[in-house]
Amino acid sequence: MNGTVITKKGLMLITKLLACNGELVFSKVGVGIGKVPSGYDPSSMIDLNNYRMDGEISEIKADTERSQASIRFQVSSIGVSEAFTVTEAGVYAMDPDEGEVLYAYLDMSDDPQMIYDAESTISKFLEMTLVVVIGTVERITAVISPQSLISKEEFDKQITALQEEKVNIVVTDQDITIPERKEKTFYFIKKAASEIIPNTNIMASPTVGYRLLDEI
Repeated sequence: MNGTVITKKGLMLITKLLACNGELVFSKVGVGIGKVPSGYDPSSMIDLNNYRMDGEISEIKADTERSQASIRFQVSSIGVSEAFTVTEAGVYAMDPDEGEVLYAYLDMSDDPQMIYDAESTISKFLEMTLVVVIGTVERITAVISPQSLISKEEFDKQITALQEEKVNIVVTDQDITIPERKEKTFYFIKKAASEIIPNTNIMASPTVGYRLLDEI
């Protein structure tokens, strides 16, 4: 597998952001089934050769001493109708003038990764970390996908961090106004049955799992 290459669009974006003290925002990571044509300079790429699907960005870490950032992303068989082999990946960033541009490109043709379809008895979960140059840009962010998964080790680490921060839970029958609420505190308001208006509509965040139970 060859190293990640910063595109000319990516280098121009770094220069532009340094001039205006702007923020470097990585918007997405995409994967494809194409490859760089023989003799073609990958830094001239403006998109993947044969885009297939987006990956889920799960984490970004900046290393200012090395002027680089590590972007972790995931690709799984969920929602895949036809199996394919990943041979390329690209990191996209937001340009204040042009919108979303291909910031960096990775040729994976020497180490392709198979993604099976969702109906296959074999599932595939691919997690990769792309290291990209960021120059001396000070503010780096990424659009983290709520669909991304975390390892049990990372989950336990986050739970421990919350416990160390001593998160409080308050159960009350009175509404607590925002100015009166304390930091790191969850408020649960008790309501009488007569105060709850039945509603047949069910609303939930697309990132929250839920199930319906028959009335007893």
